[in-house]
Amino acid sequence: MIDLTKGNEMKSIFYFALPMLIGNVFQQLYNTVDSIIVGRTLGKDALASVGVSFPIFFYLYPPLLLLLWDLYSVKGYCYF
Repeated sequence: MIDLTKGNEMKSIFYFALPMLIGNVFQQLYNTVDSIIVGRTLGKDALASVGVSFPIFFYLYPPLLLLLWDLYSVKGYCYF
């Protein structure tokens, strides 16, 4: 286990955030490849619909995820 309170702070924060940074790079790569595939195979209208649907998903996903987490925490609390 790494102690984040000792040593060089910037190095500790960098290594702590590295998995998230790598995940963001792969997510961006997935979005780019998805746009290329949709644009080439399905056309401009399909690519536009993928682009338009992103903000809707972006704003609806976090509240729904929070609701599910709350429901699972209540369910877990009832069993203990």
